[in-house]
Amino acid sequence: MPVAARSLLGRVLYTGPSLATLHQRYAKGDRIDDRAPVVASGRVRIEAPPAEVWRLLHDLPGWPSWVPRVSHVRQGPGGTVPDEWFRWKLGGMSIKSTLAVVDPGRELCWTGVLAGTRAVHRFRLTASEDGRATDVVSEESIGGPLIALYFPSDKLRRVLQDWLGALKCTAEVRTAEVSR
Repeated sequence: MPVAARSLLGRVLYTGPSLATLHQRYAKGDRIDDRAPVVASGRVRIEAPPAEVWRLLHDLPGWPSWVPRVSHVRQGPGGTVPDEWFRWKLGGMSIKSTLAVVDPGRELCWTGVLAGTRAVHRFRLTASEDGRATDVVSEESIGGPLIALYFPSDKLRRVLQDWLGALKCTAEVRTAEVSR
């Protein structure tokens, strides 16, 4: 088999690290699985202070009010803290996730499983020099056999951009309302 065909087959069948390894070494280690067959990132500048952006991200049960296609979030008894679970629905699909990093005003990161796939999702926030705006980077990796065939990186990139757009809009509207 030619090298290119083996490489493609390897990506299509890639399962990646175990969920425990993804959680401990990747998510808690400030990284996603860049070898995963589905990888995407996006960034946006939000004209709102990091505290407002964080308030939206940190309130997982509030996600359905502003995150596109999220219809339900249920948290574990510990709330929004590292190593606590949460369950949510995105586009009707049930996802089981565990928070890895909860660094107020700076980062929210979790691992998750859905239909035989394993993902790492990170949101990183950086305040502008004057503290009135926030740069947000969202990045995600998804590993699992065949995932790239039905959910390519371009589709994930659109999902992340939709999420970032909704975060921007919601945070800026709330900031404007408070300023009045």
